[in-house]
Amino acid sequence: METGSTVSSRLSKKKRKEILRKIAEETRGYRSFLISTHQNPEGDAIGSILALGLALKGLGKEVRILTQDPVPEVLTFLPGAQEVIHQAPSDGRFDMVFALDCGDRARLGEEFNRVKEIGKIVNIDHHVSNGFFGDLNLVDPQASSTAEIILDLVQILGVPLTREVAENIYTGLLTDTGSFHYSNTSPQTFAAARACLLAGVDPWEVSQKIYDTQPLPRLRLLPRVLDTLELLEEGRVSSVVLTQQMLKEAGATVAMSEDFINFPRSVRGVEVAVLFREVTPREYRVSMRSRGAVDVARIAGQFQGGGHPAASGCTVDGGLSEVKAKILEAVRAVL
Repeated sequence: METGSTVSSRLSKKKRKEILRKIAEETRGYRSFLISTHQNPEGDAIGSILALGLALKGLGKEVRILTQDPVPEVLTFLPGAQEVIHQAPSDGRFDMVFALDCGDRARLGEEFNRVKEIGKIVNIDHHVSNGFFGDLNLVDPQASSTAEIILDLVQILGVPLTREVAENIYTGLLTDTGSFHYSNTSPQTFAAARACLLAGVDPWEVSQKIYDTQPLPRLRLLPRVLDTLELLEEGRVSSVVLTQQMLKEAGATVAMSEDFINFPRSVRGVEVAVLFREVTPREYRVSMRSRGAVDVARIAGQFQGGGHPAASGCTVDGGLSEVKAKILEAVRAVL
């Protein structure tokens, strides 16, 4: 059964609530749950899975949280972060699986595929490019973040919004809206943030831990990446490159490069920013950001990627010069 919005339509408030109630009803009837998200998770992904995990435990459910990659160091302060596992449990049989903030089942990773037995898959996301791979799908591109949707689910489940749950949700809101200044910020986003603060979240404390407690290798990595900055198309396009050698020299991890793309995006006059991250010498992860005039989700879609109109990504095979040429040609075509 496929329940949810379609890629091209807006999800009405009535339909959204109907799907949330259906998910809550199914959830109450099961005992064991697995919660997962995409590879290389960031703030919204981690905040969402931890918030839902804590909420389900509050209902007396058996919960395991699985991610292919480690929780980024900057997010390890979040309640429940230490309980996340990165290998499929040997006794892995679950009544229901929640896939959060992930547009494509393949991006859940190889460890997810090793889980022996899973029941119904619930796919909750806010990316317009979501592939609707669940038995139940709640995909709301109007939501600022997956965390915003998880808050609504927690409330419908009737679980108390504890400070621990709220801190995870607030982190998802904060990071996916760029501290509430991206265009995806809405009145509903601020209402969700307010609910988190009323539950005891200290916004100053969270922002200090996320933005003002940087690991030294991240700061060593940043100038290496910025040194590759290029301006193209008369300054309307900017790009940077992150290689495996840079990571090695700085002693950094991929997770430490989160938000690096905002630096080339911030250059005056730039409409589209692109970060090329080397996965292997013949494979690059491409992240794109737009100031709004260009729909980068459409560009990413040409390479089987996706995301939001203003923030998207894809993986492209080929050497750096080849990948650059392909992506920049696609960007140039829509400028």
